[in-house]
Amino acid sequence: MFRTLIIMLLGLILTIAMLVIKYKPVYVVKVNDEILGYIENEESFKNKINEKIINNNGENIDSVSLYKEPQYELELIKRNKETNESEIIAKLEETAITTYKFYAVTLDGKTQEYVDTLEEAKKVVKKIDSEYKGNDLDLDISIDEKYTQNAEDVKTDNVEVAETSLEDEIKKILEKQEAKKALATINGINLSVLPVSGTITSRFGESSSIRSSTHTGLDIACKTGTDIKVIADGKVVFTEYNGSYGNLIKVDHGNGVQTWYAHCNKIYSNVGDTVKSGDIIGAVGSTGNSTGPHLHLEIRINSVAINPQKYLYKK
Repeated sequence: MFRTLIIMLLGLILTIAMLVIKYKPVYVVKVNDEILGYIENEESFKNKINEKIINNNGENIDSVSLYKEPQYELELIKRNKETNESEIIAKLEETAITTYKFYAVTLDGKTQEYVDTLEEAKKVVKKIDSEYKGNDLDLDISIDEKYTQNAEDVKTDNVEVAETSLEDEIKKILEKQEAKKALATINGINLSVLPVSGTITSRFGESSSIRSSTHTGLDIACKTGTDIKVIADGKVVFTEYNGSYGNLIKVDHGNGVQTWYAHCNKIYSNVGDTVKSGDIIGAVGSTGNSTGPHLHLEIRINSVAINPQKYLYKK
């Protein structure tokens, strides 16, 4: 009996020894019952998943998760069969779900620009707030976090580009507001104020004994020294005495539009000045070919004088 037990024990030891020599214990890694490969240590492998996939802190990455959690089963395989941890990691990485985070700068609830970081978004908002503070603009500028699983869905820009884009959009809003308030619009130029208040004494196209040709502007009589306001945003391009015009101011508004202010008693602006609608550029006088204090106003499009009363002083 004892001898039989010894023989059985020796046989068992021999069998185990043969198994140890021929096979090795490993973990088979499966996803949805599909075998991905073999690893030596389950805990060590899970740490590698966290290190190489889950904790990926690449650009704009908010989080990474595995599409399916792997299953691990202990198994004996032949010793000459290699484990393949790197290949399994690569397969899991291919199907991993990556969520990206961006920061959207919004204007009145509409996304204008995307930037990579919260700090960049704050810089954009701060610049715009400081630039348009006190502009009477009721603008809702905010920062929203945006998430996507496809990074190609979002195109981010640097701070400078984002600022410029937002400023362009705000300028469009300003232009629309100005157009609503404008007295008239010529070639996209808003005429926002009357240059002076007074009595019209000579209209466009009229003939007179004191002129060699028909009247190229509109005469508005008012007291000497009355402020003359520029009727639209623009740039002063001429401030000199000019024959029958007397002291003359010319302002270029772009798009081929110019306004001329003649017979000035005083000129307050200089060539090269940028002026805003309503700025005072001179004072009413009676210089040049004039019979009394008044403003001679001309509106020219591509150097051709047009009737100002198509746009101003219509009554």
